[in-house]
Amino acid sequence: MGIVVIGLGYLGACAYTKDSTSQFAQAFNAYNVLVKREPKFVKIDNTEAKDDDGYGNYTYDLKSYDDNGNEHPVKFMGMGKLKQDHYLELDTKGSYVYSYKEVFKKDIPSDVYTKLNLQ
Repeated sequence: MGIVVIGLGYLGACAYTKDSTSQFAQAFNAYNVLVKREPKFVKIDNTEAKDDDGYGNYTYDLKSYDDNGNEHPVKFMGMGKLKQDHYLELDTKGSYVYSYKEVFKKDIPSDVYTKLNLQ
């Protein structure tokens, strides 16, 4: 009975954290064995950036798209203000972002590029 309760709790936490950008969700997704690591793409919008700590580390809360064009909210911290309207490939596991790198149009799937520019 205890194993069933723990299993249901784990599956409930997985469902809750699927597209959540809270600190709990990001920490849970980083170690969740049911979530796969995958690239997601964003277009930088500095109107969404916030310098919460006052040290120039900007937090971005943006829409991202996976390789299949599915939309996912994502929240990550950039070291300094990132370049407006540039594209990034995020190395993610659920809503947890391991790293990011700048990419060019040719590196982004065409349907994802179209969705990024409709925003």
